[in-house]
Amino acid sequence: MVQRLWGVILANLHPAMDDAQAGGGENHHLDDYERLKRLEEAKTNFLIVTAHELRTPLTLIKGYLELLKERDGSDDRIIRAIEDNTNDMISVVDDIVTIARMDLEEIELKIESVSTLELLDELIQRLEEMNEEWGDKVSFAMNDLRFEADRRSIEKVLMNLLTNALKYNSPDKKVEVKLEPDGPDHILITVKDNGEGIPDELKGIIFDEFFQSVDSPLTREHVGMGLGLSVTKRLVELHRGDIWVENNPEGGSIFYVRLPRRYCGDVRT
Repeated sequence: MVQRLWGVILANLHPAMDDAQAGGGENHHLDDYERLKRLEEAKTNFLIVTAHELRTPLTLIKGYLELLKERDGSDDRIIRAIEDNTNDMISVVDDIVTIARMDLEEIELKIESVSTLELLDELIQRLEEMNEEWGDKVSFAMNDLRFEADRRSIEKVLMNLLTNALKYNSPDKKVEVKLEPDGPDHILITVKDNGEGIPDELKGIIFDEFFQSVDSPLTREHVGMGLGLSVTKRLVELHRGDIWVENNPEGGSIFYVRLPRRYCGDVRT
């Protein structure tokens, strides 16, 4: 299905390529630009379709795992390992779709009043759905605040930061999450882990798309596509916010997200 679709996409691009080669001067450069633009859009659409094709069997696998857990019990380590890896793959697929839609400017933000306590309930529920042990490995400290944002985007920001911290955290300590006022006009989200930390030379590039460094302790045990933090950064910036990382004095890393309490951007990206 995916290979056939890619063939159709390339076939549809051939007329534009031929026109570009036949043109000259300024028209030639304009045709080149249009051709490259169409090629980029085709690549992005291809990624979206591929991701959706992958998500269907992954969802089926996850459903059958739930049936196995009900029949055989949830203490089977093999079932838990398959489930954890399935959830990781679904997360990667979702990140691919999000990045691709952002590139096509198809992300629409649904701005509403968001309650931090409601976010807390949703986070705990989703964590336990992804990994039954994770709910007990996070401590939350949240003020009862309201701010304007796209709820699903902020949930994804928090989940990406949380799952990232949980993967690299020391097994005998909890990930600490705080959400508190930062002056009258902003809120500050803090996610603190006690893992191996992030080398200073990587702090400026960990938010880049497809960032991977197999020689780094960050990715030696947890190899992925390097999209999670990039998606997180782009969603934060869509809300006119800031994200950065600092060293945890106790060991590990602290990620900060600063968001305006009143949304001041366009609803459509």
